[in-house]
Amino acid sequence: MFFDHFPKKMGLIIAHRGARSIAPENTLLAMKMAKECGAHSWETDVQMSKDGELVIFHDTTLARTTNISTHKAFQNRITHHVDQFTLQELDELDTGSWFLTTDPFGTIANGEVGGEESKVIQKQRIPLLPEILNFTKTHSFPVNLEIKDLNTPPGDILVVDKVMDMLYETGTMEYVLLSSFRHEYLHRARVLSKGISLAVLTEEQHPPDLIEYLKSFSAIAYHPNIDICDNELIVQLQHSGFRVNSWTVNSMERAQEILHLGAGVITDWPQRLTLSPS
Repeated sequence: MFFDHFPKKMGLIIAHRGARSIAPENTLLAMKMAKECGAHSWETDVQMSKDGELVIFHDTTLARTTNISTHKAFQNRITHHVDQFTLQELDELDTGSWFLTTDPFGTIANGEVGGEESKVIQKQRIPLLPEILNFTKTHSFPVNLEIKDLNTPPGDILVVDKVMDMLYETGTMEYVLLSSFRHEYLHRARVLSKGISLAVLTEEQHPPDLIEYLKSFSAIAYHPNIDICDNELIVQLQHSGFRVNSWTVNSMERAQEILHLGAGVITDWPQRLTLSPS
């Protein structure tokens, strides 16, 4: 499945939301740039529109990474959640102009992102899940797909069923490492597929009895926040048969240390790691 696409025990450089330091995050351009810069894989986020379409977007609201604040039709909906917009409405927004205006990683100022690329950036829109899955399959570019917690009541896991249906429909199950902070989603995914590769996401603390907890999902990987991930934990989990990919690792020194252990890093700077000496 997912890890079969890489040599055993190889540490992976995983582009966080695509190559988001040189392209607007979670766009088709960020995905393509991640591939071009040499990342082994990339990470992205999926959630659902009001009319049940699966869209690639990270934030709960559209304010940070779209032009909704200047879109006349949506002036009174700037703080509304993504799932309160239909796909047709979401398609009216651009997801590139904010990157050019804010230069979030300073890559425009330092010349890593040039003027000609700006024209492409301005054309970016919110992608659909099938678009990124088809690219993944066509280019053999595996993806860590995070299902965002939609803050629905416990047991409301429709988004998982829709995602899994799309993986079957596109024939991309083998290219996907499915993760979520809402672990209920992972249990549902395992019910729907014995073969899907699962990764448990955590941020502030590790679950009690971590190894047994991972086994309860038949998870293949653990994705801890870098702030709670040390070398001892990585080695322990690897000896127990689990892969470790920590996030978000933007220190090149720490990233190289983790990679040398055979673990993976989810990073905003894949282009710097792929150009760094091993």
